[in-house]
Amino acid sequence: MQQQTGELERRLRLLENPAEQGEDFDATSWFWLLLLGVVLPIIALIAGWYV
Repeated sequence: MQQQTGELERRLRLLENPAEQGEDFDATSWFWLLLLGVVLPIIALIAGWYV
């Protein structure tokens, strides 16, 4: 259990470092995120009501 706690603390310290957090999404990533995560499910729900 102690080894797991130490590993978790090490990983959390890495994630707290801004250099280790990665870059923000670009415009293309936002487009696909919104299309596949919001627009497409809404279209599927509406189609499900009428089909």
